[in-house]
Amino acid sequence: MMRLSSALLLLLVLPGLAAAEPVTVRAGSAPGYGRLVFDWPAAPAYRLEQQGDRVLLHFPAGTEWRLPQRPPANVMALATEGEALRLSLRPGARARHYRLGSRVVVELLDPTPEGAAEPPGRQPAERGPGTAGGANPMVAPAAPPVAVPAPVSPAAPQEAASPVSTPAARPAEIPSAAPVPAPVPALAPTRGVASRLSLPAGPAILLPFPAGTGAAILRRGEVLLLVFDSPEAPDLVPLQDDPVFGGLLAESLPEATLMRLPLAATSRLLARREATGWTLAVAPAGGEPPPEIDLATEAGPPPRLLLRAPSPGRVVPVQDPETGLPLLVGTLRQGQAAMRTGRRLPELDLPPTLLGTAVLARSDGVLLQAGTDRFTLALAGGGRLSLDTALAGPAPAPELVRSFDLPARPAAELLTQLQALQAGIAAAPPLARLPQRRAAGELLLALGLPQEAQAMLSLGFAEDPRAAADPSYAALAGAAALLAGRLGEAEALRSPAWGDGDEARLWQAALAAARSEWQPAATGFARSLPLLLAYPAGLKARLLPLAAQALAEAGETAALRRLLDAAGAEAAELALPRAMLAEAEGRSEEALAAYDRLAAGRDRRVRARALRQAVELRLASGRLDAAAAAKAIEAGLLAWRGDATELDARLRAAALYREAGKGRAALDLLRETAALFPDRGKALRPALQESFVAALAEAPPLAAVALYDANPDLRPEGAGSEQAILLLADRLTALDLGDRAAGLLRQVMQQAEGTSRAALGLRLAHLRFEEGDVAGAAAALADSAVPVLPPAQQVARAVLAARIEARRGQRDDAVAALRSLGAPGSEALAEVLVEASDWSGAAAAHATALAALPPAPAVLTDAEARLVLRQAVLLALAGDEAGLVTLREAQAARFGAGPLADAFALLTGDPLRGLADLPRLQRELQLFRNLPSRLEALRAGPPLTR
Repeated sequence: MMRLSSALLLLLVLPGLAAAEPVTVRAGSAPGYGRLVFDWPAAPAYRLEQQGDRVLLHFPAGTEWRLPQRPPANVMALATEGEALRLSLRPGARARHYRLGSRVVVELLDPTPEGAAEPPGRQPAERGPGTAGGANPMVAPAAPPVAVPAPVSPAAPQEAASPVSTPAARPAEIPSAAPVPAPVPALAPTRGVASRLSLPAGPAILLPFPAGTGAAILRRGEVLLLVFDSPEAPDLVPLQDDPVFGGLLAESLPEATLMRLPLAATSRLLARREATGWTLAVAPAGGEPPPEIDLATEAGPPPRLLLRAPSPGRVVPVQDPETGLPLLVGTLRQGQAAMRTGRRLPELDLPPTLLGTAVLARSDGVLLQAGTDRFTLALAGGGRLSLDTALAGPAPAPELVRSFDLPARPAAELLTQLQALQAGIAAAPPLARLPQRRAAGELLLALGLPQEAQAMLSLGFAEDPRAAADPSYAALAGAAALLAGRLGEAEALRSPAWGDGDEARLWQAALAAARSEWQPAATGFARSLPLLLAYPAGLKARLLPLAAQALAEAGETAALRRLLDAAGAEAAELALPRAMLAEAEGRSEEALAAYDRLAAGRDRRVRARALRQAVELRLASGRLDAAAAAKAIEAGLLAWRGDATELDARLRAAALYREAGKGRAALDLLRETAALFPDRGKALRPALQESFVAALAEAPPLAAVALYDANPDLRPEGAGSEQAILLLADRLTALDLGDRAAGLLRQVMQQAEGTSRAALGLRLAHLRFEEGDVAGAAAALADSAVPVLPPAQQVARAVLAARIEARRGQRDDAVAALRSLGAPGSEALAEVLVEASDWSGAAAAHATALAALPPAPAVLTDAEARLVLRQAVLLALAGDEAGLVTLREAQAARFGAGPLADAFALLTGDPLRGLADLPRLQRELQLFRNLPSRLEALRAGPPLTR
């Protein structure tokens, strides 16, 4: 990596040296033709002249060449002749040429057999920089020979000529009531004439092809692609008025024939080899499926896939009409075997077929070869190719949409191409450099050098105003800035003008992950995972840890498992997501061991995250309590400082301290956090106030008062303020500091509004009433009255107002008011009647309160037992023996052991009737002797909060 960075630095600093680099000429041979590829950094002006068996190629003056050691097929000699290159061809060979991005491709075709017609063709469209995947210069594109054109200027890109066939017809349903007119194909007959057949299964035709011609059929959208590995196509004129096959169009390839048939998805095409050609029949969808082509993985070396099929034909490269990527089609000479289920691998797709096999190449290194009983699929350079890395499910439609050209080729080859691009940039005028700068930026990004890529693309913004107006160029610069750690300069990735393709989704997910927005990041990565896995190694090494962490944080275990399997176990930078996956899958011991190893590592960010994950896992499994977990998280804060990771850890530790009953520790930690993160004060305030209330509840009364006075800025607002003040008032009341509690309640009540004012005023009125200050209680209720209150507060204020009236001597009015409240006023009504010595009325009123008790046989709580005991006292004072018996039978079994149970048994026991009851009388007398000490123990309990 150091050598690579040094070489790139020399390229940027010494453009004059790069300008002297010669143009590399590559040679290759294939059945039927030879090929020369001129690797130019930018599209040059050139012309081609053929004079018999001699071809002259004229390029810009002063060009230096790096010629191949051996010429390709059909070339006898290759040499320079003045300012041109001279090719001496095999007698009868023909030359054709076209552009492929910035490259110039010259193909030398075998001599045409005597009597055979020259196959018509079309000029291949020039690949733009946004075309995904790139094209393999060693694989012939679907482009037939072209006559020698006039010189092409680099300022006016060559446009693609229309194919020989006319536009596809509308997909036909089977059968159709009216014929669908179709244009007459321009392909001239060479071997035979297509004919219609009458078959019981449905419409059918016979396409005459020479013996041994293989065929393959697959669907791309609503169009069927029919590939025959023979260029001798039949005449389709007799089918022009056919309602089904009238839309069949043919295109001649160098060594094959490509046909397109619009056919709705509700129909299927059946193919069968006959002695005179191929029979095609249309039938409704469904029916008996064709035999399946068997897939198997061969370990190698090199590792490859085996597609076992009877009678394999040849491999025909065509261009996929949906994605523009190379589509390698394997034909069959016999049988009907097909791939019924599509598969997706990182470097390629295996789309479903109706006959034969097909490979959609996303990488330049995909190689499909035919054997005796199989097709073999491998990656150039021995890359890993296995069904174990397949992404489940058929290939999606439409395919992944790319915006950048990021070639997945070896670093040395990318560096060579970068050198040529740098030479072209140095030689081009400033306003003609933008395409080369973009291509250089993509190469640098593919090499995993985002800082250099951003520098290269920034020069384009400075030189050419078109750069800022190009959303794709701006997004490419944003991607480089993202990986360089400059998140503020990466916002172009979120521009709506860029579009919503798969590449946009991938980089927007990367930006979200860099900002710790895990859920949207995980969603984007999960949907664009095949594209990420197809990226070049240098770029993928930078993006995979980000994607894996986002998927792990968001709990996307299925996508995370696919990513980790594709990356391999040797990827050390993915150790943390792998441990998080183990935790999510329930392998706790494995996860803990991995976290502990990472916590001892050198990567500070990973170390901090591993420490946190280990603490949380031990807390969830019961190995740590909340207090110990909070201390462990706080102790690990030094592992990573200064960003959202530390802030999140501090908030989590404070929450655990509060859960453990250590509110003061939580408050101190958050006070320190607010000082370290002054810009996050607003976000920290809720946690600070919650910790402040928890500290008030835990502190001794006097310490709680001091804490409240010392932190006026932490006093909560609204319901939180009400809770804190009421809590503090109870603590002061417990110390017999009623006046201090009343003053605090009055002070806060005057500043509060709405329901908080009413609640504080009600508590102040209760405090005054319990101290015997009836006038003060009435004044507190009047001062805290508000127009609208919740029903519960309205009832509580009405009960207290009635009790105040009773203390003032208006007992009848108070009783009437309490009776009108029903059950909520029953306890207060009983108290008023007790003060009037109306025991029977008090017992009757109090009986209403007993209706709220849970049904038998549930054991009574302490508060519920006191309620029942009070009813027993009232019944005993009223002399209601029958009521006591009924109460004893209903509630005696629900009392537990203790003084309350003893008192209830004493009050509800049978009266003395003779000498036989003397032992019971003795036990009751002993109970009375012990009752004062037991009641004193009850009085020592915590005060009740009203």
